[in-house]
This record gives sequence, structure tokens and C-alpha cells, in this order.
Amino acid sequence: MTEADLGTKPSRASRNSDAYLNIALVTLLVVVLGVGSWFGYTVYRDRQMEFNSSATGRLVEVLRQAVRKSPNDAAIRVRYGEALGAMGKYQDSIEQFNAALKIDPKHEGAYLDLGMVAMLNKDNGAAERYFQKVVSLSDDSQYAAMDQMREQAYYNLGLLMLDEKRYTEAAGFLKGALAIRNDASDSYYQLAKDYQGLGDIDSAISQLEMGLQFDPGFAEAHYYLGELFKLKKDDANASYQFAEAVRLAPDADQPKQALEAYGQSSDWVAKARAALAAGSLNQAITDAVIARNLDQKDFAAAKLHADLLLQSGNLKGALASYQDAALIRPADPVVRAQVKALLAKIAAMPAARKAAAKRSAPAK
Repeated sequence: MTEADLGTKPSRASRNSDAYLNIALVTLLVVVLGVGSWFGYTVYRDRQMEFNSSATGRLVEVLRQAVRKSPNDAAIRVRYGEALGAMGKYQDSIEQFNAALKIDPKHEGAYLDLGMVAMLNKDNGAAERYFQKVVSLSDDSQYAAMDQMREQAYYNLGLLMLDEKRYTEAAGFLKGALAIRNDASDSYYQLAKDYQGLGDIDSAISQLEMGLQFDPGFAEAHYYLGELFKLKKDDANASYQFAEAVRLAPDADQPKQALEAYGQSSDWVAKARAALAAGSLNQAITDAVIARNLDQKDFAAAKLHADLLLQSGNLKGALASYQDAALIRPADPVVRAQVKALLAKIAAMPAARKAAAKRSAPAK
């Protein structure tokens, strides 16, 4: 629940034909670069389980045999190299990528994978050269604006620049990635980190909110957004984002700790009542919002929030909160009466006033 109208995926899979294997290399970067924290580790762990399966081992053997039968097929060598890289056999994978480049010196996928292996080996200089090669190879292509390998190269260059605190350069690369693929929530996440590095918290928040429009289930983006709101001393929005992160990633420690730092819902209910007694309705509403974020099942918080919104004239918001309270305690006669009365009152309102009431309703 937020007071206002209202968030790393540090890696992603390729959208080319090698996507199944490429994702194994990409997800390994989470741990190596240290950009994924708790969420990144979860992705890494899950991918390791996926790619260490016996099926993957059989796939590696199939690709090895395919290379023996078609040694001059660059695409097969790249796939084989990716499979070897996914198993941690980096030197063997490099040999396959280089062999592919001898066959096809302009194979973007081979350069892209060499860059990722270089990142895994913490050789940022080599990685940057390989990714820049992908960009240069695609510069003159009529499909450059849709080239997914070019997009990944830009994204990885952005990660490298972030790692080295070269924020202005990172922004350029990440924006380049988003110009090709504007639905990539991980690019928005990394651009938010870049803006924070540049000291622009408001732009960082905007980037996270944009990314969450495409991927509302991105738990780490919610957590990071909560941290940024916390920096702005906006506890209503911060607590909401932390609560969302907990809901989406219940086993992660950081979001739980961030939410628990606010204390108990009952404490904020008491603060809301004290603020109301002191004549500050807006502060009381804010405190009630935080109480609800801390415990969605707290009947007292939901009812108090509804009472305060009703007092402020926000009929739609009050109705929504009374309905939430009714879900917690269906038999409560006061809440049931308020729901019935507000439904009738809103139904009798002219259309213009209904629209205004809807716009003033708080988001959940």
C-alpha cells in the first residue's frame, strides 16, 4: 500500500538460436561481478542446478560429436564452446570460440561469448575489446536497431563501466541497449545504479519504476527501489517496496531485514492516532500506510487507514480500505456498514465526481 499513486537482474539470456546455452554463461556473471546480491545468487544457484543436469552432459557430448563431423561449422563450434563454458571449462570454450572465428571472422556470437568468458575471468580490458568488436561488426547493418547481440554487447559494456565507476560511459551503453530492447528490466535496473552513482536519485527511481512496468515480479528491483525511497526519507513508499520484495522473494534476508527495521504495525497505528490527535491528518495517513505495509492482515491498521481516508474526502480510497478490512474480519458490523454506505454514495455520484474520486484513490 502506498500513499502516492504509484520499483539485479544482472544478466539475461540471448534471444538468438543459441539462447539455451548462452544463458548459462550469462548467469555466471552474477557472482563474478558481484552485482546480483541475494537475488543474483538465487538465479545463479538455480541455473547451476539446471545446467549441471545429466541432460546437459549429454548435450555436450552431442555437440562434441557434431564438431567432429562438421569441423568447419562456426555455429556448432560456438554452441559447443558455450556448453563447455557453462561447465566452467573456460579455456576449452575459448579454443572453440577462436576456432569459430577462424572459420567466420565476423561471427558476432563468438566475440560476445569471448567477452563474457573474459568477464568471468575478471579480464575487463579483454572483455571490453570483445564487446566493442560486436558493436563495430553490427554498426553498418541495416538491422542494427534490432540486433540482439549488439544489445547484449551494449548491456555488458554498461556492466563493465559500472564495475569501474565510469558512470557517464555506462549510461551511454545502457541507453544504447534500451534503444534496441526497451522492455529489458535488467537494463533499467543497471541504469538506475548508474544514475545513483552520478548522484541523481530521482532518475534512478524513475528507471526502476519503468523496469517494473515490464517486470512487476522483479524482486530485487523492488528492494532497490525501497532503498532509494529510504534515502529520500519516503517511508511510505520504501516500506511498500520492501514488502513487495518480501512477498516475491520470501526466503531472501535483505528485504525482510529492511522491512523489520520499521518495527511493528501496531507501533505505526499508534503513531497515526497520535498524529491525528495533534491535528496532522496527512501524517496520520502516511503512518497508517506504513502500518499496513508492515502487516497486510492487521485489521486495526486497515480500518484506521479507511477512517482517515474517509475523513480526508477520499471516498474511493476509503471504500477500498474498508473492503480490505472486511476481508480480514468479515463479520465486523461497522466495516460492513461503511462498505454498504460508501458503495451507495459512490453509485449516486455524478460521473465527473466519480472520476475525480477514482483519481484520488491510493494505489495498492
